[in-house]
Amino acid sequence: MPETTRALLSGQETAWKLILDHPFVAQTSAGTLPRTAFDRWLVEDYYFVRSFRAFLADLTAIAPDDQAREVLAGGSAALVPELELFEATAADRGLDLDVEPSLLNLGYTSYLAASAPAGWPLGITVLWAVEKAYYDAWASVRDTTGPDTQYAGFIANWSSPEFAAYVEQLGALVDREQLSADLSLAFDRVVRFELAFWDLVAG
Repeated sequence: MPETTRALLSGQETAWKLILDHPFVAQTSAGTLPRTAFDRWLVEDYYFVRSFRAFLADLTAIAPDDQAREVLAGGSAALVPELELFEATAADRGLDLDVEPSLLNLGYTSYLAASAPAGWPLGITVLWAVEKAYYDAWASVRDTTGPDTQYAGFIANWSSPEFAAYVEQLGALVDREQLSADLSLAFDRVVRFELAFWDLVAG
C-alpha cells in the first residue's frame, strides 16, 4: 500500500502544479509583486496565522502520543517569530492588522477550526496539507530568488531546512493513518482554499 501522503499528492498533481506556478509566488520571487498585493496578503495572512495558532493548540490537545505533541509544539513555537515578523513589517509599511478579514479567509480558518474536533487523522492531514503547500511553493522559487529581492526574507522563512524538516515530520504523522475518502476530501479542500487565497491576495 502506498504511503498516505504520497497517495494524497498523486491525486492532486494538476492542482499542485497550479500552486507551484501561481503568479503570486512567481511575482513575489521576482520582486515584482505590486505593493498593494503584498500588503493585502500580509494583512490577510496575519489573521490566518493567528487562527492557525489556535487550530494547532486544539490539535495538540488531541494528539495521540508524546512524539506527535513534540512535533506540533515545534510548529507552535515557530509561529511566534513569524507573527512578530508580520507585525514589524506591517508597522514599517503603515498597515493596520486589526481589520476584518475576507470572507474567504473566514471560511478557510473556520474549516481549520472544525478539523480538530473531527478527529486526529483528519486534523493532522489538514495541518500537513497547509504546511506542505506553503513549503513546496516557496521552495520551488528559493534558488531563483535574488538575495536582494524585496521579499527574499519571507521566501527564505518558508523554504528553510528547518521548515522542510517540520513538514517531513508532519508527513510522517499522516503516514501513520490509513488513506480514506475523508482524508482525501480534506486534502482537496486545503488545496482549493490555498489556490483561492492566493488568487484573492494577488488581485
